[in-house]
Amino acid sequence: MKLLKSSYIFLLTCIVMVMSCKEDDDYSNLGNEPKSIMQIISERSDLSSLESAIDQAGLHDMLNSNTTYTVFAPTNAALEGINLESLSEDELQNFLLNHIITTTTADFTQSMTTGYRTSMGYGADGNNLSFFTNAEGDLVFNGMASIVNNGSNLGATNGIVHVVDGALAPPSLYHHIAANPNFSSFKTAIDEAGLDDFLSTVDMENENYPLTVLTPSNEAFESILAQLNGAFGWTSISDIPSEVITEIVSLHIISGINGTSADILGTSQNTLEGSSLSISAEGSIDDASYNNANITLENIQSTNGIMHETDKVLLTDNVFQSILSATLNIPERCNDKGFTTFLQAAEMTGLTPTLTNEELTAFVPNNDAFVGLFAITGNFESLEDFQSPEQIQLLQDLINYHLHAGILMASQLVDGEEITTLYDDVITADLSGNEPRLRPSFEEALPSIIVMTNIGTSNGIIHEINRVLVPANLVSALGIETSQGGVCPVGDPELVFFDWDANGPWWGNVNAENEAAHSLDGSSYGRANFQTGTTGWVDLFWRNGSTMNGQTTVGSNLNDYALKFDIKTIEPLTEGQFRIRFHDGDGVDAFYDWAPWNDSGEPFETDGWETIEIPLSVLGVPDFSLIDQEFGMAFDGADTFLNFAIDNMRFDTPGCGGTDPVDDPDLVFFDWDANGPWWGNVNAENQAAITLDGTNYGRANFQTGTTGWVDLFWRNSSTLNGQNIVADNINDYVLKFDIHVIEPISEGQFRIRFHDGDGVDAFYDWAPWNDTGEAFETGGNWVTITIPCSVLGVPDFSLIDQEFGMAFEGADILLNFAIDNVRFAAQ
Repeated sequence: MKLLKSSYIFLLTCIVMVMSCKEDDDYSNLGNEPKSIMQIISERSDLSSLESAIDQAGLHDMLNSNTTYTVFAPTNAALEGINLESLSEDELQNFLLNHIITTTTADFTQSMTTGYRTSMGYGADGNNLSFFTNAEGDLVFNGMASIVNNGSNLGATNGIVHVVDGALAPPSLYHHIAANPNFSSFKTAIDEAGLDDFLSTVDMENENYPLTVLTPSNEAFESILAQLNGAFGWTSISDIPSEVITEIVSLHIISGINGTSADILGTSQNTLEGSSLSISAEGSIDDASYNNANITLENIQSTNGIMHETDKVLLTDNVFQSILSATLNIPERCNDKGFTTFLQAAEMTGLTPTLTNEELTAFVPNNDAFVGLFAITGNFESLEDFQSPEQIQLLQDLINYHLHAGILMASQLVDGEEITTLYDDVITADLSGNEPRLRPSFEEALPSIIVMTNIGTSNGIIHEINRVLVPANLVSALGIETSQGGVCPVGDPELVFFDWDANGPWWGNVNAENEAAHSLDGSSYGRANFQTGTTGWVDLFWRNGSTMNGQTTVGSNLNDYALKFDIKTIEPLTEGQFRIRFHDGDGVDAFYDWAPWNDSGEPFETDGWETIEIPLSVLGVPDFSLIDQEFGMAFDGADTFLNFAIDNMRFDTPGCGGTDPVDDPDLVFFDWDANGPWWGNVNAENQAAITLDGTNYGRANFQTGTTGWVDLFWRNSSTLNGQNIVADNINDYVLKFDIHVIEPISEGQFRIRFHDGDGVDAFYDWAPWNDTGEAFETGGNWVTITIPCSVLGVPDFSLIDQEFGMAFEGADILLNFAIDNVRFAAQ
């Protein structure tokens, strides 16, 4: 049976050889005495060096076997200068095996086409080496060898031999790139970048070994050169500055992996340049440009790595931005980046030619920034609301406030620098934090973060910002409220233990977020936006005791500090409760339930951000320095939808920090704690939720019932502290009082009276709502009111010998306010 099979193979081979003989005159047929590949090599005197090497490597029997091979046999001349004896047995075997391809049928020259096959040699990770045949013109193998005269198609019983004029050493990545004419542009780029040795070296000890190279075709380079020519006039790769071409080539190299397609598809890979590339499962490569590259040929294996052909040159963000900078003007670049609302506003106001032709720095609000703007403008809900000539001029002024004549790169910004604008008002650079910010002349506005810097254009530079900048002069016309909505400033940043920006690790269902429409101060905040799904305990946010800032500072000083946090409700809260926990593992595990809707019977909702203050004395913690376990907030008691933002959970001094300190207690004549007898409809009160400093205050909470005079509080002259100190120095002192309005006041007036029985009976009417046209409210906080003594109508306060105090008249309304520390103070 074996004899029959061998005869059949021999007969079939003879038939193929005879047929091929008619097509290729160089073919030498098997003749009457068929020979193996090894016998053919042994009988040719020009292959004696190869025969010796085969014997040395122990491959003689393999090439005499019945397995079919195609052998590219280098001549003696081809092997001159190669010290084969210096190679180890493994190195010599691999050298020779790269000349051999296993095949099922003989590889005749007339059937060879341009492309890759696999040799028996091996490279990185033990993968078989790729073998490149260039059939354009004379056959060239791996860019190293061609067939000699009378050396092709030497038929053997176990395959075919082609005698070649070059040694086919196992190729490196650089050699494979150089061998393929379709990669000639990339080879030039590698040479210009000085990375030829890097891609040629096989060093398994090097941290970069092995390498994966994404190799652009010549057509890909032709495309990028057209863009570079249009942008910079570069017509060839050699025109490209060395630092740029090095940056480009390095982006195509992934170190430390012999990344076959099975390894890299569907992954992200870090490149030698330092950027990360995302490669889809289908072989699409996402670089910094707007068009993805595609892997068009996979797994070309070399000794020091593997490469894949791509149909596009990959670009770093730096190079891509430079190209766009040279080819797109400011409006085109804005359109390219998706700043469509800004472009629409510019077009409406006739500023497109300015943006197109002038050299400018444009601080461009993104589309979300305009959403945030129209959330706070009372007079306009969208760009479409700007219709009259006056309104269009207002919008033009607003856009011009974002434009600076000349180019101002991010590196040129200086902390505290005032940047002039085309609107003729300034923007102030704030580089004090982790992110660069711009502060407009409207001081109450939140700063704008520069989201992306140095977006180049052909006529300037763009910096993307996350808020529309508003100058102070346009606030009223836009209808922007100028109050902070009851937000207390952070007294000491060192006492903040949750701000969702830093302060160490935390956990829970509240996530860090920073949307322009919600952010309190331009930084991150915590956002809850989910259905609790249970009436039980639901974690909101937690941190362990080692990261609880300020706990040692506060310690047991419970009366000197309060717990504060800023909150903004997106959906009202009506049920359940927040549970605040401070856990001392060795002692107290304290819980405090906060549910203002249960106290008021009304949904809890805020008009913007609001500061919540809770006295430390009610939290159940005797000494905060002992807290060594977790602390934070949970929610329980209702299956409800939680949708709120929270920020700046902290220890802080009581009150909002919006009041002036009492400089001299001896000048205080009303504090509802002491200072002698008094009378009137304002009563002493001390509620933890209201008190300014933990002591008493005066509280009015009644309907006046008349438009006439209603007493508030009074004292006689014998208890008028400080009157002799002030005396007639009326230009050196002021009258102050701290007030906390619970119900806004919009009509009537407060009447302040100082009565000298022998002389002046002075009255001063205080009604700020009449001056502003707006209701007077303090946003849930205490504020200090200051009135110069010179306007009170008293020439000498030391002469006051009758009553002094305050009444209300002119309206039948509900008065609901707290007042404290009525006093004289130095100017």
